[in-house]
Amino acid sequence: MSQDQDFKKLQQRTYASFHQDGLIDMIIGWAIVGFGINMALDNSAFLFLGWLPIVFYVPIKNRVTVPRIGYVKFSSSNSLLIGIVLAILLVLLLGIFILLIVGPHLIPAQLSEWFSEYYLLLFGSLVGLGFAGTALVTGISRFYAYAVMLVLIIAAGIWLNIPDPIYVLTAGLLILVVGITHMVRFLRKHPLTNEAGVNESE
Repeated sequence: MSQDQDFKKLQQRTYASFHQDGLIDMIIGWAIVGFGINMALDNSAFLFLGWLPIVFYVPIKNRVTVPRIGYVKFSSSNSLLIGIVLAILLVLLLGIFILLIVGPHLIPAQLSEWFSEYYLLLFGSLVGLGFAGTALVTGISRFYAYAVMLVLIIAAGIWLNIPDPIYVLTAGLLILVVGITHMVRFLRKHPLTNEAGVNESE
C-alpha cells in the first residue's frame, strides 16, 4: 500500500512538473474569456474562438515544453480517470444547456425561474468540480484554487447584481493571467540550451 501511495505521489509530481508551463491554464482562461465575450456581445464566434486554442495545445507543448524538460508519457489509468471526470462534466453541462432551452416547458415555473437566475452558479460549480477532480488525479494544486475562485466570483457577482459577462470575464482573465505568469516563469527557469537553440534556428 505504501509503495502504491509513493508511486501515486510520484505520478502527481510528474503531472505538476509537466504542466508548470501554465499552457493549460492559459487555454482554460482564454476559453472562459471567450464565453464571457460571447455573453456580452451575443456572438457565438467568440465562443468558437475561445475554444480554438485547444487545437494548438499539443503543437505548442511540443514546441515550448518538451525541448526544455522532455516528453512525459502518463499512465493510461490516470488518463482514463481524467477522461471519466471530463466526460461526466460534459454530460452535466450539456444537461444545463438542455434545461435552459426546454426547461420552462418541462419544470415548474418557480423552479424554472430559480434556474434561469442561478444557472451560471450551477455551471460554475460543475466546472469547479471538474477543476477539483483534475487536481485530485494530477496533483496540480492550483486547480483547487481555480475551483474555489470560480464559484466565489460567480456567487459574488450574482449577490452584487453585477452583469453576468463581467464576472465571467473576470474569472477567465484571472486564470489567463496566472497561466501567463507560469509560462514566463517556466521560460526563465528552463531556457533552451545553445545546442537546442542552434537546432531550432536551423
